[in-house]
Amino acid sequence: MKLRNPCIAVLLLAAGATPAGASDLEYDLLVFGSAELYESSGFDAPVSADFRRVFVSDQLVAADVLFSLQKNRFRLFGEQLVTNHESDLERFQIGWEATEDTVIWLGRFHQASSVWNHEHHHGQFLQTSITRPASEEWEDQNGILPQHFTGLLVESNWHLAGNRGLRTAIGGGMAPLLTTVGLEPFDVTHPDTHEHQLGFQARIGFLPDELGESGFGLLFAHNELNWEEGPPPALAGVTHFDQTVIGLFGNYVHDPWRVSSALYYVDMEAVNALTPSHYSAFGTGYLQVERSFPHGLVVFGRREDSVNAHDSSYLTLFPNFVATRTLLGLRWDYHRRQALTLQVANSKSLSDDSYVEYRLQWSGALF
Repeated sequence: MKLRNPCIAVLLLAAGATPAGASDLEYDLLVFGSAELYESSGFDAPVSADFRRVFVSDQLVAADVLFSLQKNRFRLFGEQLVTNHESDLERFQIGWEATEDTVIWLGRFHQASSVWNHEHHHGQFLQTSITRPASEEWEDQNGILPQHFTGLLVESNWHLAGNRGLRTAIGGGMAPLLTTVGLEPFDVTHPDTHEHQLGFQARIGFLPDELGESGFGLLFAHNELNWEEGPPPALAGVTHFDQTVIGLFGNYVHDPWRVSSALYYVDMEAVNALTPSHYSAFGTGYLQVERSFPHGLVVFGRREDSVNAHDSSYLTLFPNFVATRTLLGLRWDYHRRQALTLQVANSKSLSDDSYVEYRLQWSGALF
């Protein structure tokens, strides 16, 4: 992804906008920081330049800035990510609080059918593990599912009897484009003139205790993925891909344990102008288990796996997608808002690169 100018003026406005007499104006500014060291070993084959660009950067420093403004029923929310490699306005949403339990957003948002990204966003301190599951990865990090949309998002809470609840999110808008290096979402700060197709996502989650963190639910998405410049020779004639995603997710939190999981069934239709459309499907998902110990220590492990991934014509565009991974890690929250995390993972990509990853990270909520 190209280096882009951050919307610093908007962030400063969010941080300092408190006009005299505007006591009903509320604002928040949160900044998450992180610094990471990375090493890898044991590659089965020579590693491509694209693979190294995505995976083998030996250090990463990042700041994730979230800001919000609210006046009566109007809301403004944004997220700016700045690293030593890029700067992007990840989210920018204008909202209307239709009821106490429903907010309607217009702008750029994280897609509704990813529970992981809905909970953790870009702030590394918010997630226990250093890396996110491959199925939840961002577009510019070899993600295979669209994660950023520009359009309309509706989020609602529903109160049920017995202190139970439902949380729903429904979104739709411009889907990312397919490029030679992966997916490229629409950029609201640098709009392009390419023909973005539409995408639709939905999530419904049931909470046995609406004030708790445990819950489970269903996910759905349908995306039309158009080419930015045209298909590669191996997919000549394919005008676009129609992607349908059906998923299940679950979170179980009971001190000292935390378990989170998601499974996706992904159906791909390669729409061909010359021959009948070709259909393929694959499955992918993860299971992460965490256990807390005294003195701020958390031991965690995650297993990621995929089914029929090598048979998907769509996934030939993502040879570095991590088809299987097993990781173990230890996190130490040594301060109320700072943590050190050590993580080791054994991974295998679709291109059959097998390698071991070693990561050490500091993360924190700065203010």
